[in-house]
Amino acid sequence: MRGVLRAVFVDLDDTFLAPDKSIPAENLALMDELDRRGIELVPCTGRHVGGVPRQMLEHRCVHHVVASNGGIVHDLDVGADLRVVSMEPVQILGLYDELAPWPVIIDAFADGKAYSEGARFHLFDVIDVPEGLRGYLKAGRTPYEGTLPELLPHVGPITKLSIFFVDEAGGAACRAAIGRQRELYYVQTSAANYETMHRDATKGSALVWLCAHMGWDVADVAAFGDNNNDVTMIEAAGDGVVMENGEPQVKALADHIAPPAKDGGVARYLARVLG
Repeated sequence: MRGVLRAVFVDLDDTFLAPDKSIPAENLALMDELDRRGIELVPCTGRHVGGVPRQMLEHRCVHHVVASNGGIVHDLDVGADLRVVSMEPVQILGLYDELAPWPVIIDAFADGKAYSEGARFHLFDVIDVPEGLRGYLKAGRTPYEGTLPELLPHVGPITKLSIFFVDEAGGAACRAAIGRQRELYYVQTSAANYETMHRDATKGSALVWLCAHMGWDVADVAAFGDNNNDVTMIEAAGDGVVMENGEPQVKALADHIAPPAKDGGVARYLARVLG
């Protein structure tokens, strides 16, 4: 950073949140300190807006949320999306047609929710994810009857497809199908998951857009992350910080490394910056 810190963009899982999905006490206290200093905290997550912890959504230092890996920039004060980068129905249907025969879950992020086909919901019990994450995924999904093509006319713009596969053959089918959709890209955030978005929907592009909207110099914001979907915002921010528990390839891109998420690493790092 070259000036006064204006905003802090934070990934949630394994960055601002501890591995058990709680907010460490240090980070709770940090939000109060940021509010006193007039610095905005921006959750920047792959989750839908409704998946952000209420303690953050209701805090006075939080006014915007970047959701769906940059597909949504939401203004909490007015209750409206300011920027939406969605996937075209033809792209969604193309992926679905290829992947429907496989044992995969294709969750659609729209209207502040994550919709999941009821007929495939049982696959959450067999995908390769930690048990804590499995419980979070099941609790955070809205099951529906019917297929994804049948859902499309009844929901708003879809900003992300979160695709879970049971085995490597399914994973290979996912990679091949996404690769044939030139307007889409994916990031792998766990052993059994590809998060798929429009190529213009990234956390980095959302960070740059919100900075321009708010009149913040990008050089005066910090961004914290740990995983592949955080790379673009870490590279875009004036101070790109990766957690000690982050992926090695992401840590290699960082300006600085913060203590682990379980120890309230965001707050501990910013304590040195804020003085």
